[in-house]
Parts: sequence; C-alpha cells; structure tokens
Amino acid sequence: MASAEDEFIYSKINYDEPMPAANRPEAIIGLVAPFMILAWLCSIFRLYIRLRIVRAAGIDDLFVVLNMVTITAGCITTCIAIRFGLGQHILQVERWQVEGFQKCFYVMFATYACSAAFIKLALLFQYRRVFPRGTTMHTVVIGLIVFTSLWGVVYGVMSWVPCVPISDYWLSEAPDKHCYGFGAHHPKAFLGTFESHTAINMLLDITLLIIPGFLLWREGGTRAGQIRLFGLLSMGMCVIALAAWRLQTIIEHQAATWPTRDPTWYGPISIILSALEVLAASICASIPIFWPIVSEGWGKIFVTQEIKVTRETRYFDDDDADALTNNAHSRNGSSVSQASKSANGKDKSSHYRDTYILRQVDPLHGLDERGVHVTAAPGQEERGKWTKL
Repeated sequence: MASAEDEFIYSKINYDEPMPAANRPEAIIGLVAPFMILAWLCSIFRLYIRLRIVRAAGIDDLFVVLNMVTITAGCITTCIAIRFGLGQHILQVERWQVEGFQKCFYVMFATYACSAAFIKLALLFQYRRVFPRGTTMHTVVIGLIVFTSLWGVVYGVMSWVPCVPISDYWLSEAPDKHCYGFGAHHPKAFLGTFESHTAINMLLDITLLIIPGFLLWREGGTRAGQIRLFGLLSMGMCVIALAAWRLQTIIEHQAATWPTRDPTWYGPISIILSALEVLAASICASIPIFWPIVSEGWGKIFVTQEIKVTRETRYFDDDDADALTNNAHSRNGSSVSQASKSANGKDKSSHYRDTYILRQVDPLHGLDERGVHVTAAPGQEERGKWTKL
C-alpha cells in the first residue's frame, strides 16, 4: 500500500473488485465521442453567428477555438489509451502498454488543464461584453480574468513539463528522475497537486455560474429572457456537478494511489468526467450566442406554407337569410342543405330564391343587391335609372 511519504507501491490487492462501468471501452467511447461532436456543432454555430451574421468576433471566440482544439486532442487520446490498457489493472498489461498509457495520460491531462482554463476565459471575456465599463461587475470580471489566466499558466506549465526532461514522465527506468507536481513520486505531493487543481477549478465554475445570476434582476429584462437565462444557469449546474463528482473520485482513490497505485483501473472515471465537464462548459458557452437565431427561425424549419382562411357572407341581414328557406333556417345553420333538397327533387324552386344565384343566372332579374324588386320610373327607361317601389 502507498503511504504519504514513501514511493508508490503496486500490488494485486484490488483484483477482486468488480469492473466499474466506466472502465469498459464502449462506455469510454460512447460517452466521450458524442459529447465531443455535440460540442463541436455548438462551437461551429457560435463562430458562424459571430463571424458571418453579426460580424462581431472577439477574444472570447478565440478562446473557444483554443478550447475545442485542446479538448479534442484530449478526447482522441482518451480513446487511443484503451489500446494501452485503460480500464484494466496496470499489473496485467504489457510493459510497452504501460509506457504508452503514460504518454497518453500526459497528453490527456495537459490538454484538459489548458481546456479548463480556455473555456473559463472564453466565458469571462463574454461576460465582459455584457457588463458596462466602470460598473462593479465589470471590475470583478476583469479580476477573475487575471486570476484564471494565472491559474491556467501555473497548472498548464506543471502539466506540460512535469519532469525535466519531459520524457522521464513515461520512462520508468530513467534514473534520478527530476519530477514534481503531476509527475511527483510521492503520493502526498502527487495527490495534493490533483486535488488543488480540481478544487480551484470547481470554485471558478461556481463563480462563473453566479455572475450571470445578476442578469436575472437587471432593469429592463423580459420574462422570456429570464426564463432562457434560468435554463442556461441550470445547464451550468450540470458542469459544477461533473466537477464535484470528479473531485470526489480523486479523493476516494487518492488520485489512483489507494488502496494501491493503479492508474489504468481507477483513472477512467476521472478522465471521462474531466472530458465531459469541459465539453459541457463549451456547450453552455456557445448556446447563448446562436440560440436566438435558431429560435427565431425554428418555425420556418417545420412550416413550409402558411394559409390564411377568411370567411365572408353575401347576406346583409337576418331577413335576407331567412327569405332563402321555408323553415327559418339560415344557409349556415340549416340541418338539411338546399343542395341535398335539390338532389332529392324537393323544392327545387327554392334554390333560385337565392339572390346571388339569380344574379348569375339572370342579371336582369329585377332584384337589387338586397333582393328587393325594382322597376323603372316613368320616362326614365331609356336612361337606365331604376328606383325602388
């Protein structure tokens, strides 16, 4: 077993443990690959809106691109690591696989450390656009940008250069290794580095979730906008939940050093959660940019034609309508239509009492627009003037 001050100890003490679901290759690929594709789609939509629609790209978009490049490299490396024993006990894999896994883990964590910083900076620069200069929130955002940048640089260097030379990180036979932090040979220093990075990462996620909460009560905000913002905050809670879950897995097995040093067996769940956390944050950062455009044109995706139906009547009052039938039923309310009567040979003459039909059949039928009989006044027949009786 590994102690706090001694070197790592490898043993078979955990061979009786059932295989966790996250250790299966299909689970690793099935979780990482779809979320990576979804994050890329959201990022592409975001960049399209910023570059082609509003033409207002900014520094936040640059960090989104850097984030997607690094996290994609990490996700691909995670899938490749399955070939080198990821998900199996480290003592059950070949020697060449152990070295290959160490190289993969080096790339996976280094890219994750950079991605975690890039996506937070993208969100912070995005917030800087929202809050006016000179306000308290604008100053807070600037301070967080400085702190996050320093955090990203420090842990980025520690992850990319864990040993000097770097190759000592994956060469187990290298004598007199000069490693520290993520490459430390003492469990206490090794665990402390992982825990501190994850804890600060989660605190920053919580802070980034609190900041847009102030927009819920800003003056002039609409209810629809508040609902959309609440939905976005709910998605942000998922990112924090993933970060907290990852911290719990690191503490539970002390960064894959307890009850024995077995990174290929205890590492998959933490690696998957790292990828999902950053990918989910990427989706949250991109949705607010392109969603207004998508929601505006959502109806056009499903509706190809719009038909407007209007109803007009050619009758002017109830008396005219009642005059068309013998049983005081209107044309619209009659239980038996005039057409059916005509078809049955009953009261065919009633069909021609309709003023509209009469005008079509005989324009000189002697009825005005209201169905009133008219006649020519004496001496006015030639001029065609008509008057009511």
